[in-house]
Amino acid sequence: MADYSITIDSSGNPSPSTLNCKPGDKISWTNSYSQSISSFTLPTCVSPQTSPAPIAVSATTRQYTVSSNAAGNYNYSYMVPGLQGGPRTGTVDVGN
Repeated sequence: MADYSITIDSSGNPSPSTLNCKPGDKISWTNSYSQSISSFTLPTCVSPQTSPAPIAVSATTRQYTVSSNAAGNYNYSYMVPGLQGGPRTGTVDVGN
């Protein structure tokens, strides 16, 4: 089980929008939006760097591990079909 789960909520936004974690933590994303997520760019602080897209409705991605030397802020983005405004983004804030 992942240490942290980020939910893509019913409005298509990530919750939490900024996740605070530490090196070695495991993160997964869950799609609670009404459509599949068509593309997903992972934050560079996690491995493996294998995109989970598409993410089906109600599906949870595999667990991704935060790199041991990854202190800092890392953005990720994804496309939600049918939503205006382009890709949605979130941040993983890795502390020491």
